[in-house]
Amino acid sequence: MKRSLVALVAALLVLSGCGSDDPPKPEPTSSASQEPSATATPTPTPPDAPTQAPSNVLIVVPGAVGPVKAGMSKADALKTGLFDADVPPPVEGCPNFPLKWKKQFKGVDVLTRDDGSISSLGVFKGGPKTSKGIGYGSTLDDLTKAYPHLSPVVDAGFNQAGAYEFTDSEFIGFLFGDATVSSIKGASKISFIEVTVGDKPDLIRDGC
Repeated sequence: MKRSLVALVAALLVLSGCGSDDPPKPEPTSSASQEPSATATPTPTPPDAPTQAPSNVLIVVPGAVGPVKAGMSKADALKTGLFDADVPPPVEGCPNFPLKWKKQFKGVDVLTRDDGSISSLGVFKGGPKTSKGIGYGSTLDDLTKAYPHLSPVVDAGFNQAGAYEFTDSEFIGFLFGDATVSSIKGASKISFIEVTVGDKPDLIRDGC
């Protein structure tokens, strides 16, 4: 009987020892995929700043070239900052120019009266264009398309032809130096532009 009790106690101790062992925990496995790294939020590209026209870009309209209007006094013209005053002429024998466009302005001239006020503004090769895109070298077809109310082509003197666009008393004159009224064609090209106020442009320049 004692042997049976001893055997039973021994068996219980063995079972108790086995049951106390915790089951093996699985080894943690490393994941092949990593957590996605945080991506920087793209900075929106700011819109382009408004582009301002360069200071030497001028638009021709009836009676004016840029901010300069025919009839403007010498003092007011100088206030625009676009002119030099009392400039010696390049040709000997000519008087000083009361007003002369600054050097950066190409293909333009200015005529003045005795009091220094502006009587006329002219545009030559390489000069500015009208608000309709018409300039030196544009054709008669270009001109009539841009200005449907253009005057008829008339004699401009010296075997040349001219046409005019105007509002009230403000004019733009277009000279076709290689054409007459009888010979002008749609492909004839503008050789000079003149703007005035009050009086129709003469479309003439002298040596000075």
